[in-house]
Amino acid sequence: MRKQRENFDTEKKKGIFNKKRVIAVIAVFLLVAVMVFSNPEVRQFFLETKDVNVSFQAGADYEAVVFGKEMLLVNKDGIRAIDRKGRESWSIVMPNTAPSLDKADKYILLADLNGTSVNVYEKDKIISQIKTEREILSAKLNKNGYVAVATDELGYKGSVTVFDKNGTDIFKWSSGSGYIGDIDISPKKKLAVAQLMTDKDEAYSRIMIIDTSSDKEAKCIAEVDGLVMRLQYKDNGGLIAVSDTAVHGFKKNGKIDFKIDFGGRCLEGFNIENKGNMVLAFDGGLNNSVLESYSSNGKLRGTYETKGEMTAFDVNGECILSASRTGIARVTPSGKEKNRVEVSRDVKKMKIFPGRNEALIIGSGSAEIVKIK
Repeated sequence: MRKQRENFDTEKKKGIFNKKRVIAVIAVFLLVAVMVFSNPEVRQFFLETKDVNVSFQAGADYEAVVFGKEMLLVNKDGIRAIDRKGRESWSIVMPNTAPSLDKADKYILLADLNGTSVNVYEKDKIISQIKTEREILSAKLNKNGYVAVATDELGYKGSVTVFDKNGTDIFKWSSGSGYIGDIDISPKKKLAVAQLMTDKDEAYSRIMIIDTSSDKEAKCIAEVDGLVMRLQYKDNGGLIAVSDTAVHGFKKNGKIDFKIDFGGRCLEGFNIENKGNMVLAFDGGLNNSVLESYSSNGKLRGTYETKGEMTAFDVNGECILSASRTGIARVTPSGKEKNRVEVSRDVKKMKIFPGRNEALIIGSGSAEIVKIK
């Protein structure tokens, strides 16, 4: 009986020892993991990267645009679509001098600014081909395949022509008072036009709304300081205008909704594509940049100061990525840095894939897809 008890005690001690050993091993593993992932120089080896299997021309200027689950690479040769693994899915050959791409639902528009060609595609299938008589200033697309094209016009400061999805012109408006800047067309075929006006030594913009389905004259909804660089209709029929001095939001009826004043700061870039997370980038004055996130009604959500000179940034939903020479930071709309990783090359441009866990990073002559958690 005594011997059995001694054997039991021995086995019990072994069990306790085994448990302690397991706990010790786990503790050591966790300690090593913390040391590894807290060290930026080590952590970068755990950053998953995929080379993009598309040849890049050295010195060529590429734009990246998200289209469904794919990424479109646009340059002077045309469009190439790549998947999440960096493989080319399809391509469009359209030589041009100054490519301008717009997308809406299943349609893609590729226009040659300073040229006379506008093509509309459904993926890589061409839907319509438009040739203009005069030089193209801007071209936009709505989700029904209708196209608005602004061009030079003899005797006027410019004109805007609307084409249906077959490429047939159905409406034309000419500007006699101001040069045409950016334009946009809503799903209901309403035109928004920014006119550049001058008054002595001062320049301002006039924002016009034109209903192409009626005989009503063009309506001026606002006159704003500076040059309007971007007009964009929202899903609810409202309109956003970005100038070099402020962002103006308008309701569906044309009434002012909000104004984000820059206060004299220098705007470096902007992204107004995301509902509730519009991001503006300003010069921080200390060889850095300041990113500001705004809600859909123009309320400031958060501010983030970059660590060093920012070379690129992108926004997808609530995810904000900021690239500098020290790496890529993932930032929340409240301005909190959630994660930071280092990359082996200078980042010229980047675009976040749908899902927000992967991004296309474009360098001087190559690209890679990185996974950032």
